[in-house]
Amino acid sequence: MKMCRAAGAVKPSRLTGGLTALVTLAALALPASAEAALSFKSDSECFDADGNVSSLSDVFSCGKVSGSVRSLYYTTHNAYFAKGFNQDTISYGGFLKYETAPMYGFNVGVSGLFLRGINHPPEERVISDIGENQTNIGEAYLNWRYGDFRITGGNQRLDLPFVGDYDWRITPILYQALDMQYGSGDDFLRATKIWRYKGWGSDQVKRTTAYTEVTEETDGMWAVGAGRHMMWDDKKLTGQMWYESYADFSNIFYTEGHLQWQQALFTPDVALQYIRGTSEGKALAGEVDNRSYGAQLSLNFTPAFSWAAGYDHIASSGNSYGYGSLVTPYAHNSSSGPYFAQPYFTSTQDLGSGDAYATNVNWNANENLTLGARYSWMDLTPTVNTGSLRQSEYLVYFIWNFQGALKGLSLSDFVGVQTSPLYEKDFWQNRLTLQYDF
Repeated sequence: MKMCRAAGAVKPSRLTGGLTALVTLAALALPASAEAALSFKSDSECFDADGNVSSLSDVFSCGKVSGSVRSLYYTTHNAYFAKGFNQDTISYGGFLKYETAPMYGFNVGVSGLFLRGINHPPEERVISDIGENQTNIGEAYLNWRYGDFRITGGNQRLDLPFVGDYDWRITPILYQALDMQYGSGDDFLRATKIWRYKGWGSDQVKRTTAYTEVTEETDGMWAVGAGRHMMWDDKKLTGQMWYESYADFSNIFYTEGHLQWQQALFTPDVALQYIRGTSEGKALAGEVDNRSYGAQLSLNFTPAFSWAAGYDHIASSGNSYGYGSLVTPYAHNSSSGPYFAQPYFTSTQDLGSGDAYATNVNWNANENLTLGARYSWMDLTPTVNTGSLRQSEYLVYFIWNFQGALKGLSLSDFVGVQTSPLYEKDFWQNRLTLQYDF
């Protein structure tokens, strides 16, 4: 990482410029809502009983436009416990997507993405969390669907375990892949082959991964997975199982199961998970020997108020990457994925081995406002020669969803601090986001 200037107190002129940028972005985005569907005919005029159109002109006139535009006002102090590694900056961007209507089951999707910074410090001092300016084609895929079967080839977003399509940053993570699925929801069979990857910090699809310290190109990864649900009296039992192989990095076996009492008080949901990671090929990030075991309990006290607590144990392994950590080439420094216990600002799989705990409460106060708080305790050891991080993270957040003519527009703020006795300074971060989805 490159050092950036100390942010200190936010100057009034800087804050005013940031808020002005947010409001301007919203004003530019809102008119698009009138054209979001881009259908010159009604659905009943466009589609037959199988959801297809009958003419080439309808392929385009019955297509649809969607997208997301956001502005992020980002402040961080002593980022990742690096003393003086601070930034206070504003970026905006997103993506715009057009998808044709299906004909004989086939349809095409394409999107453009962009990212721009406002009043950034000199480039050599910009923190890498936001990424450089971007302007390029994003998604570009051909899809075919027949009944419950779907196959998609090209540059696309994916939602596999540890292969996510979005995190808190501005532009989506994309993959050049062939993705096949039969079924939907809790009941599915799925197989995926990925050749290339586009991270959040670049607009280029490459044969690299999120491990920036590894520059060698690879042949991507492949994955197979299955999910199933069944009812047991008033209880719903769901499970999924995956095997993922990342060329020259790691193999991951992952399984998770839930048992939910749908008519009991608080509708408790009890979940268990198991993750096994081993080395693959050249093991470019280091030898991999990971065993993770997790448990989670979720309760809904009211339809609007929920609570969850998660625990994961990651077995130590002195001769392997991160003292037993899981190597996740496309989720490194992005999100913890399916780990039950995870902090918000960093990723459980990047922190070492030991015990991880997390709890959160979420309250949908009304149709507009969501409030929440999270706490995590990472009793994880990153290397054989260091002690436990004993890292605490305290986080509070709110989300305001606008209604009526402003539907699709939201304002959110996530602010928190991480503390650890291994470091002299605490790690603070704030993410204020204005977002418009259409």
